[in-house]
Amino acid sequence: MVERAAVLPAALNALVTTLCHHVPDLADTLLPDVDRFSQKRMASGLLSAAFNTSLLAYNGCPLEFTTSSIKPRAVACTFDTFLPLSTQARDIGTFSTENAPYTSSNSSASAASCFAHIAHIQGLGTPPQALKFGSWLGRKYAAGKVKTKVYSEIPRNNQALIALYTSALNHANSYYPLHQLTAAGLSLLMIGYYPDRPDTSTEYYYQWHSAEITLADIANVMRLFGTESKFPPLAALLNQVLANRPNPGEFPATTYGFSLVYSPQRQLESFSLFTMAPRFLGGNTQAAQKMSELLQHVVHPMPLLQTLIKENVPLQFNVIGFTVDAQATCGISCTFSPQNDRWCDVLLLDHSQPPPYDMALDTILQQQQSENGAFLSSVRTPDGQWHQDANAFVTAQVLRTLDYNKQTAPYIDRALDFLATCETRPGHFSFWPRHAHPQWMKNQIIDADIDDTAIITEMLYKFERISSDAVRQTLIEMNGYQLQKVDARLTAPQHQWAECQTFHTWMKQNNEITQIDCCVNTNVLILLYRFYGEQCVDLSAYYRISTMLKKAVVWSKGEYQRVTQLTPYYAHPAEWLATLEYAKNIGIDTLSDIITPLKKWQFANDTREIPLYRRHDGQYLWTSSYLSTLRRCSALYDTKDTHEHISQ
Repeated sequence: MVERAAVLPAALNALVTTLCHHVPDLADTLLPDVDRFSQKRMASGLLSAAFNTSLLAYNGCPLEFTTSSIKPRAVACTFDTFLPLSTQARDIGTFSTENAPYTSSNSSASAASCFAHIAHIQGLGTPPQALKFGSWLGRKYAAGKVKTKVYSEIPRNNQALIALYTSALNHANSYYPLHQLTAAGLSLLMIGYYPDRPDTSTEYYYQWHSAEITLADIANVMRLFGTESKFPPLAALLNQVLANRPNPGEFPATTYGFSLVYSPQRQLESFSLFTMAPRFLGGNTQAAQKMSELLQHVVHPMPLLQTLIKENVPLQFNVIGFTVDAQATCGISCTFSPQNDRWCDVLLLDHSQPPPYDMALDTILQQQQSENGAFLSSVRTPDGQWHQDANAFVTAQVLRTLDYNKQTAPYIDRALDFLATCETRPGHFSFWPRHAHPQWMKNQIIDADIDDTAIITEMLYKFERISSDAVRQTLIEMNGYQLQKVDARLTAPQHQWAECQTFHTWMKQNNEITQIDCCVNTNVLILLYRFYGEQCVDLSAYYRISTMLKKAVVWSKGEYQRVTQLTPYYAHPAEWLATLEYAKNIGIDTLSDIITPLKKWQFANDTREIPLYRRHDGQYLWTSSYLSTLRRCSALYDTKDTHEHISQ
C-alpha cells in the first residue's frame, strides 16, 4: 500500500460548498453525488485529463451545473461518467452498469426497457466505439428530492431516427426524417429522458447548422415543430437580450441549438434556443460580468447563479438557454462548470496489485505493430473521437523496453526501419514521416522536434543503425535550438527554473520559453549519455540540463499546478518519471533528487491504459494500453543488457 497523488479542480469545492450553503438540502443530495463522481475520477490516475477532456462542458470539464429563472431554487447537475480512455466502452449497457446506483430503482424494469431501446438506436449503422460521448447522467435537485435524467447520443443516420420515432421512448408529435431535418438546418444530437419514469417528458436536442442565426431562422424552426404561436413571447425576450449587444439586435457568431420537451401525451411543453455562453457573452474573461448584466437587464433573476458570481466562484459558463413554455411563459437558464485551470492535490492510498501478465511478449508485439513497423497508440481528437495512431515516439518508447534477441529481432528491425523514415531533413526527426500525417490532423503539419530527434537517434545508435558521425551531426543540428535567454524578472514561470543551453521543444525558429519541457530535455540528457558515456559530464549542455531539472523540481514544490508546467507536452508526470528512471537504469546516477519527489505521481499498480502525450493546449490526448505492461515486464527478462530495463 502506497500513497499516490490525485487532483481536483480547485474551483469545484468552492462551487459545491457555495450551493450547499445557500440551499442546505443539497448537502444531502448534490454533495454525495459530486463526491462519488470525483472519487472515481481521482482513482483513475488520469489527473487533469480526467477533468478537462469531456465533450460536456466548454472547458472539457466532465460535470456541469444548471440553474434557471423558472425554477430559481432548483439545481441540475450533469455528469460525464465515462473516462477519457480508448478502451472505455461508451455503450448504454456500460453506462447503466456503471451508474446502477442512479439508474436502478423500484422501476428498474422501466429503466431496462429504456436502455434496451437506446442500445438498439445507438447500434444502428454506428459501431459503439464511434459514439462520441454515449450517454450522460443528469441529476435534478429540488426541494430535497432528486430525479435521474439520462442524455443519450443519437447517431446521425436515418435508421437511428426511424428506430427512435418508432420506440416507446418517443414522445414527439410528428416524425422528422433525416432529409427534412437537414433541409431545415438541424441535426438531432441527443435525447433526454427519465429511465425509471416513463410517464414523464422526453427532451430532444438539435444543433443548428451555422454559427449565424436570426429571429427569422428561429421562427422557421418553431414553425417546423408546430409551435410558431409561441414565437412572439420568445422573440420579445430575445430582443431584450440583444438590445445591449455591441451590435443591437444581432446574434453573435457562435454555436446554436434547440431543445423541445414533449409530454407522454405528445404535447410540446417547452421550446428553447441554446447558445454557447463564452462567445455569446463576448469571451471567457468577461463572461461573469456580462451574464450578471444580462440577468439584470431582462429581469429574469437566477439567485443561485448571481450568488456564485457575487462570491467570485471561478466559473466556466457553458450554455445559455432562452425558453418559452406551453403557457407562453419565458425564462432563462445557464449551464456552468468549475474552472479547471487551477488544481488542488489529494493523496490517495493505493491498494492495487499489478495485473497478471496474461499475454506473451511476442503476442503483444505482434498485435501492436502496424504494417509500416510503427507501434500503435490511441489518440483522442478534439471532437471526442478515438483514432489508432502509428507514430515515432511511441515506437521508440517500446524499443526502450526491448532487448535484441531472436524473439524480438524481427519487431525491432521493422520498428527501426520506420524510425528512419521519420527524418524530415538531416538531423531532424518528426512524430510521423513527412508525408504520413494522419487525416484526423486535418492538414496540420507537426514540425520536427527535439524530443523525437533525441529518442529516435538514441534508438538508431543503440541498435547500430547509424554511425557515430551521424549522431555528432544530429547533435550539431540540435544545438541550433538551444535556449538563449533566461531572465528571472520576466513573468513566464519558466524563467524561474530554465537554464540557457537547454533545449526548446520544436526545431524551428522563434520558440517560446513557455513550451520548454523537462521531459524533452531528459531525453536529450539520455542521448548525450548514450553517445558520450561518462565523458558527457564535461559537456556544458549536459550540466545545464541536469541543473535545470533539479531547479525545476525544487520550484514545483511537489504541487501538480506547477509540476504539470514542467512538461507541457506530456499528459502525466509519470511519463517524465518513467523517463528519469530509464535514464538512471542506463547509468545516469545523478537523478535521485529529481526522481524521489515525483514518485507520488506514478501510476497505480493496476493501471493498464496510460495517458502519454498531449498538445500543449490539451486538445489532443495520446494513450497506450500496453506500454505500461511492457515496462513492468521488461525487468523480468533474463538478458545481458539488464541496465536497459525500466523498474517501476
